[in-house]
Amino acid sequence: MTRTAQKLLIRAFVTAANAVMITNRYGRIVWVNQALCRLSGFDEVELLGKTPNILRSGVQSAAFYQVLWETILAGQPWQGELVEQSKDGKLFTVNQIITPLFDDAGAITHFIAIQHDMTSQRSEREKIKHLAYHDSLTGLPNRQYFLDMLASAIDAAAKQHRMLAVMFLDLDHFKSVNDNLGHAIGDKLLIAVAGRLLGAVRKSDLVARLGGDEFTVLVTDLADIVDVKAVAHQLVTAISQPFVFDQLQVLTHSSVGISLYPRDGSSADELLAKADTEMYRVKAQGGSGWRLDT
Repeated sequence: MTRTAQKLLIRAFVTAANAVMITNRYGRIVWVNQALCRLSGFDEVELLGKTPNILRSGVQSAAFYQVLWETILAGQPWQGELVEQSKDGKLFTVNQIITPLFDDAGAITHFIAIQHDMTSQRSEREKIKHLAYHDSLTGLPNRQYFLDMLASAIDAAAKQHRMLAVMFLDLDHFKSVNDNLGHAIGDKLLIAVAGRLLGAVRKSDLVARLGGDEFTVLVTDLADIVDVKAVAHQLVTAISQPFVFDQLQVLTHSSVGISLYPRDGSSADELLAKADTEMYRVKAQGGSGWRLDT
């Protein structure tokens, strides 16, 4: 390689957009580029002589790193996704390729690690996943998320021989709110209802919005039906209190139907359908209450 080519190669690594680090065969850092310093927050002098452990976040296990080292010490490249920690404690995600470097005799002398920052891409994926499983208006989990969690809860309850409850909640006369006060007030009411529902249940319970003015609550780890009745009473009471939007007072009530696993069904669809049926029976009796078929 000519001297000109060597200078070009060095300049390319120094100014590369991807973070680059070179260690000796024992894992001590001997060279870093500007991108790695920017990404990690460490100065060059803080990194040289250290091991890559200075960036370790604790997210990956010891077994993970053992496989990594076994791979590169065997002379094979390693590639994978890592969650690292910067100097200020923030986590960042990289796709990293580590390549062993050999001398003329074929012995490993160094390792070169090239990191591509995946933090923004991972954040974008998480946003997309959140949107796919959450209601855009209230921020609550949506129908699909609720059904997935209910199915998992049923599996857990079956193994532990535990009981769980599904509550189907519908606002009484919500259509009249939209018709008389406008959809803007209707949306504000739904958002406020979501907040009250979250405040009325236990931390272990899951509140979701199925759509429109329909909400569901998953109550797990039940020791007695009395617990279900207590939560149902709190929900109905919370929604019955007046809502105020821009000095406008809005009154609404809710009808809540309840189903129990395993008594009322062994699948998510069966439990949801049973709770829906009980909710309509409450509405048929005038609404503003809850019902658990006994």
